[in-house]
Amino acid sequence: MVPAGLILLNFILKIIFLGSRDIAMDEPFTIYYSQADISSLFEILKTENNPPLLFLLLHFWIKVFGISAFSVRFLPFLFSTLTAPVIYLTGKRFFSAESGIVASLVFTFSNYHLAFSHEARVYPLFALLTCLSMYFFLSLIQNPGKKTPFYLLIIINVLLIYSHFFGFFVIGIQLLSGLIFPDVRKAFKTCLQALVVTLFFYLPYFPVFFSRFFASSGGTWVPPPVISDLYTMVWRFSNVPVLTVFFLVLLTGALVKYLMVSGNPSEHPSPYQKVLLVWFFIPYLTIFLLSFKLSMFLDRYMVFTSIAFYLLVGQAINYIRGSHKIVFYVLSVLAAGGMLITFHPNLDNHRRLKKVVEVIHNLKQKKTPVLICPEWLELGFAYYYNPTYFRDYGNLRNNLAKEQIFPVNHPEDIPQGIFQNATSVILLEEWPEVVDKNNDILKKMSSHFRECRGKKIPEAYKIYYFSGLTGNLPQLP
Repeated sequence: MVPAGLILLNFILKIIFLGSRDIAMDEPFTIYYSQADISSLFEILKTENNPPLLFLLLHFWIKVFGISAFSVRFLPFLFSTLTAPVIYLTGKRFFSAESGIVASLVFTFSNYHLAFSHEARVYPLFALLTCLSMYFFLSLIQNPGKKTPFYLLIIINVLLIYSHFFGFFVIGIQLLSGLIFPDVRKAFKTCLQALVVTLFFYLPYFPVFFSRFFASSGGTWVPPPVISDLYTMVWRFSNVPVLTVFFLVLLTGALVKYLMVSGNPSEHPSPYQKVLLVWFFIPYLTIFLLSFKLSMFLDRYMVFTSIAFYLLVGQAINYIRGSHKIVFYVLSVLAAGGMLITFHPNLDNHRRLKKVVEVIHNLKQKKTPVLICPEWLELGFAYYYNPTYFRDYGNLRNNLAKEQIFPVNHPEDIPQGIFQNATSVILLEEWPEVVDKNNDILKKMSSHFRECRGKKIPEAYKIYYFSGLTGNLPQLP
């Protein structure tokens, strides 16, 4: 009954506003390329940091259900909904039913995971596969000779690393746990065998994996971390600062209690608790430290550690309470109730791309060129500007060019005819500094045209209307 209740609760909370936010940020990329034929899709992903699993699933989903915001987000929403009962079952089987309940409810009311469930991206699938992988790994520790969890671990881990490259961290957690803990080592040989088979099925994709790894080693767009990011990331997991502090106090309290009674053999952590500690702390700290060399300490990349954090919170509450049920109830209500009170089912992604397109539609005359910077913004723009163009995979840029719409990254990308023939030009920007560090496109347009009027669309977009004729500037709605 509890798993079914969790599924129903997550379903209701997460489906209500599933299609309300604008399709924006990386979603248009996922949706657009998922429309490609399979061979083209694999060619595209050779130069992108995205393994193919979600694209393949979405490819077939789109063929049946189309590209509406509700449709393309339904799969991530479904994966997120199914994650809650897996967290509960993991807690119940390997820790305690009480800690499983607390962890699954904290997950359910997490704004962090709600945001991902409302995005046509891979992260809810990554979280679900991580949970399943760790469930079957812990099952092997419990029964090393059983074949069912062995085969299921192979299948899930293959899917895991085909969903996100950070899936290798999850496999690394399992191998490291087997190496350092004697009571986990009994399953090490079995897990090593599972790894060999998993890697065999990944052989076709290894060239892409290494290619993307070395391409990323030159740097990423993610800024280098600062020490406070260790706290800020937990804050993201916990909705608000007061709950962040509360959860950290719970973990500290559990540690203090353990240190006080550590001489008692009955108080020693179980092999499952040891794995749980490795699952959270090792990748969390490792990725943070590696980010000083190669920045990757980003909230979405850490989604697989958040599940361990929620299970740790549930374990901490269960451990602190001892034999006092009232303590468990009070702490559980504070944890789950605090998350519920601070839960926002209609989270805003702060992207008003639909409004942007509406403004440009109103400004644009037939011969008014539109420049879009960075160039990848063309996908989200086209999704709302003309869905027919967006669905016409392979011809998007030609279709936009027919309407004098040009994606640009640098001043030299601007068609020369614009300066020779156009009396007015519209420039749309979203974070142009990523490709045009000194904003040279804006400078070049400003130097050529006599007048300019700008408008900011909260919170990410800027629209500039340039005119070569004095007094020819329209009001920007």
